[in-house]
Amino acid sequence: MDPVQELELLIRSRYPIIYLESWEEERVEHLLNLIARNLKKPLLIWTSTKGVYRSDMQNPIYNTSNPLQAISHIQASNLVALYLLKDFHQHLEDPIIIRKLKDLSSMFEKNEGCLIISSPVVNIPPELKRIVVHFRLALPSREDLRKVVIHTLEELRSSARVPLKIDPEEINHISDRLRGLTLSEAKRALYQILLHDNRFTPEDFHRILETKKEIIEKSSILEFCYNEDSLSSLGGMKRLKAWLAKRKKAFSEKAEKFGLAPPKGILLLGVQGCGKSYAAKTIAREWNLPLLKLDPGKIYDKYIGESEKNLRQALTIAESMAPVVLWIDEIEKGFSYSQFSDADSGVSKRIFSTFLTWLQEKEKMVFVVATSNDIFALPPELLRKGRFDEIFFIDLPDDRERREIFLIHLIKREKKPDGFDIDLLVKKTSGFSGAEIEQLIISALYSAFSGTGNLTTELILEEIQNTKPLSITMSEKVEALREWAKERTIPAA
Repeated sequence: MDPVQELELLIRSRYPIIYLESWEEERVEHLLNLIARNLKKPLLIWTSTKGVYRSDMQNPIYNTSNPLQAISHIQASNLVALYLLKDFHQHLEDPIIIRKLKDLSSMFEKNEGCLIISSPVVNIPPELKRIVVHFRLALPSREDLRKVVIHTLEELRSSARVPLKIDPEEINHISDRLRGLTLSEAKRALYQILLHDNRFTPEDFHRILETKKEIIEKSSILEFCYNEDSLSSLGGMKRLKAWLAKRKKAFSEKAEKFGLAPPKGILLLGVQGCGKSYAAKTIAREWNLPLLKLDPGKIYDKYIGESEKNLRQALTIAESMAPVVLWIDEIEKGFSYSQFSDADSGVSKRIFSTFLTWLQEKEKMVFVVATSNDIFALPPELLRKGRFDEIFFIDLPDDRERREIFLIHLIKREKKPDGFDIDLLVKKTSGFSGAEIEQLIISALYSAFSGTGNLTTELILEEIQNTKPLSITMSEKVEALREWAKERTIPAA
């Protein structure tokens, strides 16, 4: 449902107080002006700097800048209207103001007037929870951003500074790149890019992503990732690649019209260093989708309520950017609560419950790629069918896969594979992970650089001789993981 319709429905349903969570004051005011016109009621606004004023007049009412005076004035005036209180959450710890709001609520329950508290943070006192409804304003849709792009281009054209033309298809691409930003953030990003050289070029798409990366990482716990490597640069994993290839076009309009539901996500389980994280990054590149990384360890905050807020905000941003790939690296770090422990006052349990519900019920095109090294640390509820489409097990590479990995890393470093005894290297690296093979080549390159200047089979063999792979140092753990995965997962290879 459109945000205007949702808000209007709440107001018409006689909710006396709406707590509107948003960073976008200008957008909130615009939406409420539209609703006020629809309902044929005035919109009055309060700020601590101006006091109470009508949105269409801007002249403040005398002596109403104090929050208590403002509430008293609203109660005394008995005017059926919409009242927007900006940043009023800071005053909700005052028991007198809480009492005044409770008194005022009965007035609005009798008519279609309403008190709207607008704030970027949620702080609803327990005393008001029965009479206050929480409404989170979603980030702008693609259509909202498209309007901003068109309007900004018209503004710049009219000022004769940027005499450029952009076709409708390019406007759609730009709008997609801006998803996840507020309207004001999107507008500033466009101005910055277009005023840079008074034109729009394909390179500007990358500049939009850079600006977006900076804004998203500054305002949330998400990390905006780039990756130029495709699935072809990933050694082995034949079944995983086939599964992904089949679903590559599942996020298109054509797939939606066909009646195809987009895939939910996958859990990549396996031995450390076998390419789980790298696979997650290449999926986004292969599908040509943005990649967001959520570090579960960053969710938790020492302040009450902040951890839950961090997760909600991250998931909201991910949904606003859909279609998108959300990569959760080492998921056990954030979602491995013990049902028998309340050491953190239930925060872990609430975080896990919130994530589980979202994972099960999400409708937006957010493809979750979660990786895990320790399946035994994950709650069984997370592994139940329906949370993820599939659980893939990434084992240590076999002979064929190790050969492929050697070729990939040698070619990547501009070394001709013909000059190496690949068969011998494959034979000597049984039990090595992909990451360990890459590190062998890097270490041998250092030896070559400080010596003859030539990377040889012998130098790589020396590094193999000096390396104890994880399959030996942690053999018991690796075997236990393989045993668990045998009947419960699909082999990625």
